[in-house]
Amino acid sequence: DTIILSATAMVSNNSSCCGPSLLLTALCSVLALTLTSTSPFNSLPVVEAMSVPKNDRYSRSMLPSRPVPLMSTKSKADTTSSSTCPDSKKQVLDSARLIGMTRIGQAAVSSDGTTAVFEVRDYDFTAKKFNEQLWRADLSMIPRLSDDEIKNHAHLVQLTAGSAHGWTTAQSPQFSPCGDYVAFLSNRPTGISGSAADKKSSVWILPVKGPGEARLLAEFPVSVGDLDWTKYGITVSASVYVDQDAVVADPMTVTADRDKALADADGSELGGLNAVLYKKLPIREWDRWLDAKMAHPFYFPVEKTNNQYTCDTTATTMSGGSGGDLLRGVPTAVPSGAFGGGEDWSLSNAGHVAVSARPPLATDEAWTTNRHIYLLKNHLLLDANNKGDNKPSETRHDDDDDDMDGLLGECLTAGNPGFDTTPTFSPDGNRLAWLTMAGPTYEADAVGIQVHDVTTGVTSTLLQAQVDWDYSPNSLKWSKDGTRLYFTADVRSRQALCSIDAKAGAGGTEGIVIHQAESSTSLHAECGTTETGNRQFLTTVQSLTMPSELFLTTIVENGATLRQLTHFNTDRIADTTLGRPGEIIYKGGKNEDVQAWLIRPAGLSQEDEDSATVGSGQKQYPLAVIYHGGPQGSTGDDWHYRWNLQYYASMGFAVLAPNFHGSTGFGHEFCREISGNWEIGGVDTIAGVRAALERYPWIDPKRVVGLGASYGGFTSNWLNGNAPKDMFQALVCHCGTFDLRSSYYATEELFFMETEFGGPAYTDRSLQSDSPYQIHTPSKKVHEWETP
Repeated sequence: DTIILSATAMVSNNSSCCGPSLLLTALCSVLALTLTSTSPFNSLPVVEAMSVPKNDRYSRSMLPSRPVPLMSTKSKADTTSSSTCPDSKKQVLDSARLIGMTRIGQAAVSSDGTTAVFEVRDYDFTAKKFNEQLWRADLSMIPRLSDDEIKNHAHLVQLTAGSAHGWTTAQSPQFSPCGDYVAFLSNRPTGISGSAADKKSSVWILPVKGPGEARLLAEFPVSVGDLDWTKYGITVSASVYVDQDAVVADPMTVTADRDKALADADGSELGGLNAVLYKKLPIREWDRWLDAKMAHPFYFPVEKTNNQYTCDTTATTMSGGSGGDLLRGVPTAVPSGAFGGGEDWSLSNAGHVAVSARPPLATDEAWTTNRHIYLLKNHLLLDANNKGDNKPSETRHDDDDDDMDGLLGECLTAGNPGFDTTPTFSPDGNRLAWLTMAGPTYEADAVGIQVHDVTTGVTSTLLQAQVDWDYSPNSLKWSKDGTRLYFTADVRSRQALCSIDAKAGAGGTEGIVIHQAESSTSLHAECGTTETGNRQFLTTVQSLTMPSELFLTTIVENGATLRQLTHFNTDRIADTTLGRPGEIIYKGGKNEDVQAWLIRPAGLSQEDEDSATVGSGQKQYPLAVIYHGGPQGSTGDDWHYRWNLQYYASMGFAVLAPNFHGSTGFGHEFCREISGNWEIGGVDTIAGVRAALERYPWIDPKRVVGLGASYGGFTSNWLNGNAPKDMFQALVCHCGTFDLRSSYYATEELFFMETEFGGPAYTDRSLQSDSPYQIHTPSKKVHEWETP
């Protein structure tokens, strides 16, 4: 036999690199000639077990191809589907109809509570772009409008039109203190700098009720995000360089100039090289490679003169003012993480600033979730004479790095190694609330609420995590009078609207009040009270049968009442065939109750379901089993645009979505029970499939498929080799783990892997047969895989 080795020489522009490369090619050529001659290598043993397909030749259909999605929608106006449900004249929820739903985004309410401005996002199938624009809602009209008038949007006006400005967006609405204007971010051309193709986000301002067009309020050298407008001015976030060369008075300009040089459009500066030198972990974050840029909040004063707002973008702390980089060049990110936003900072009406940030340049960043709350007292009260606390210096010095935490302000959580986030000032500006986790490595730890009195310096605990409540708050809003804190929490796979007394806390007579636990709620702002004194909030509500819409939520005794304010998707949903959602409770792998959603296939009526019996010959439906990621997460009563359960139900599947052990919203202990025991999600899923098949004879046991992403993808891999034979006819793994030890080396979130599996993957313990790395890895049983 002849063995031929080949190598490709890598020749660079540097001639000194050519020698070794050419030498490698020459050596491979010699090896190729040598191995063709008679030698002991000619008698190679035959490999008995090779994974070669049995057939001799594939058909042409096995060549790579581009799939075509099931969709026919060509424009926003045409939201018909490519097919109708056989049992109905309604349209199937195919990919086009799903994408064609209108999405409600961020909303703001004027200080007097009479007006709201909110984001509306539609997809235009002709332009192949999302059109994200602003609408206005006149809340003062609501009490006198009928339900039909509200459904016809008599109280709504579209404020911006991206199609008239080169398909640019308008987002992040913020009211001026007077309530007559709204500022927003848009990437429409400014006409001042750059080209129309630059698409850099700037701050624009618009009279809410007219007349007048939007005008530019502030443009910056780089694109900005996360707009906020408080008493003294506006705050935006911008990614700027924070290495030593960039710590200057104007980091935005330095960043813009440096980005232009690094772009090296003609190759004259870097020779086309696009490389980054990493010296520490992490090197990635979600979907991007990290560099020396970090997101920082920038504050700039805004003044109103002759009914005209102006923004002073030159009043930085380095020039003696109160504006500019609120982190003063410290190398930490605010907003923090891939999903951070404006909730990572708060500006007080009393002039204070609070941020949630990682300790700068911490060596254990890859091994901990730690973030602290830092307070800059009176920072916004600085004037040209630099009066107030935290007086800045004109220039930064090298020794400033010795006290980078001090530059951020007073650390209020220095004694807590866990995750402190969502700083929120009270309306009077002198109390600061935030969410807190105690554990330094567990990202799904129980969440509590703390409040710091800026005047007295005393910090108190309103809600002690793990002790006072079995659920975790995930947002914070003060009531207008400062007496209560409102928040949402995952309660049995629904985002419930809750509140707590801002002084007595969980130990008060009311404790923690759950106002609304049906569907899933997002809280925007308080917008007034009824004649009887009941608080009203602007909220977004969604469910398994309804995409997000705006609602007016009124807090009443023992609950809340809801009135729907927008109906962007009402008619579309009414014309779409959906399944009937419900819940089932069954015994999981630990013989404890496990909740799952069961969506009936579209077209299956309650009457047909009730009359179904085993062996009756009645129509049976395939079952799609969808298990969530995390693993500490949940499948909720909400409308999802990636894993939408109704998408499958509309196509004729029954859908089972188990919230297995490890899911959030069912108690802290229930959530913790998956750490170190990752197979429990699959065990609970198998139990859920068995329970569904036993209870519902209209489900076809021979047509069951499983689907999941992330931990759900892991579950698909684990089920292949562990589920009962022929339980699943197909398994879909999206970005799922296959081998746990190799996954350890493929992530920089080492805190996650080491917490979930009891330590690093390179220790002697990880090699032992009873290590979670060994017991639960799907690769262990790959030789038993049979399901496609």
